[in-house]
Amino acid sequence: MPYDILNKYTVLDLSNRLAGSFCAKLLSQYGCRVIKVEPPEGDPERTHNTHMFLHLNTGKESLTLDLKKPNGKEILKKLVSSADILIETFKPDYMKSIGLSYDDLCEINPSLIMTSITPFGQSGPNKDFDYTELTIFSMSGGMHREGLPENHPIRYAAEASQHYAGNTAAAAITSALFKKITRNQGDWIDISIQECFAGHPHQIALRAPFIYSGMSDERMIPRFMLNNGSEPYAVGTFKCKNGFISFLPLGARMWPLVAKLMEREDLVNNTKFNTPEKRFENRHELESILQKWLNTKTKEEIFEITQHVGLPGAPALEIKEVFENEQFKHREFFTTLETDDYGKLKYAGDPFRFVGKEYQKLTNSPKLGEQTEEILSNELSISKSDIEKLKNSSTI
Repeated sequence: MPYDILNKYTVLDLSNRLAGSFCAKLLSQYGCRVIKVEPPEGDPERTHNTHMFLHLNTGKESLTLDLKKPNGKEILKKLVSSADILIETFKPDYMKSIGLSYDDLCEINPSLIMTSITPFGQSGPNKDFDYTELTIFSMSGGMHREGLPENHPIRYAAEASQHYAGNTAAAAITSALFKKITRNQGDWIDISIQECFAGHPHQIALRAPFIYSGMSDERMIPRFMLNNGSEPYAVGTFKCKNGFISFLPLGARMWPLVAKLMEREDLVNNTKFNTPEKRFENRHELESILQKWLNTKTKEEIFEITQHVGLPGAPALEIKEVFENEQFKHREFFTTLETDDYGKLKYAGDPFRFVGKEYQKLTNSPKLGEQTEEILSNELSISKSDIEKLKNSSTI
């Protein structure tokens, strides 16, 4: 069961893309009741991307409904009459084309919060364009700055923009709930995935040199970077005895500590390395010295000694090591759930805690249409015979 913070609110999740599903998952974790409304054949992600579907739909209910059929639309409208939030990820104007626009639904429930999450928003020359994570990353300006200077630009692994958009949508919805509570008024929230990604602090930081000084946004120098044009530091991962370690060892504050850890205090005043500029100029020689020391240590040893002296270093954990990490274990972040089709699966839990409240465990994602009959019968008072007719007509 989720936390009970927002447990009086009902969400209709019409999403068929990751951003909307993730937004609804977050609301479920906040305590909302979330009904996933999917076509009778099921959300395509059930079969195309099963592991992600299972992750994104924990704690939800499933109701199958064909929104293109008159009976399907009428059932959705009945659900909207008592719902608080609706999330959809269809192309702009699709909901309007089937008679389920925000204006249509507001006639039924004026306090409804409808959230539309699309690649480029509900307006503009690109609003009808389709997308992949690659196109969003490219058109948000992030790709040009990623990767080694001598190679092609690259994008992040996984769908970062989708998660940014889902987080943004959930935050916007909780803000709109305040208006709903205080004024009994709804809202239509227009979320552009492109804008969510372009407006993320990481992207703003990458654009800062151009914004403030007109500098060309060249890709970063691998391993060594200049901090504000003066203080060089090594950035990224370094190989060690049993894997990789990530840390920033060569900044003005860090460098004397690193030299001491290596038992090479002589390097601090060495004329090749005694200023930030010289350390950058002789960075390859310095990296070679650093690497020889790292080769004698495990990542666990390096983590312990760097943290002990106040250096920001950490092991680059492999996936299996993430699940074995003592910090995650202590906070019971990962939950193991028994599934009918896939056995025991591990899920990430809530990345937040309400202090003083019991940490709530996740529940499995629903089977296709698992709660359809229960919702239609108990909440909409549709008879068993009419439910059978809806089945026979493939409306549910």
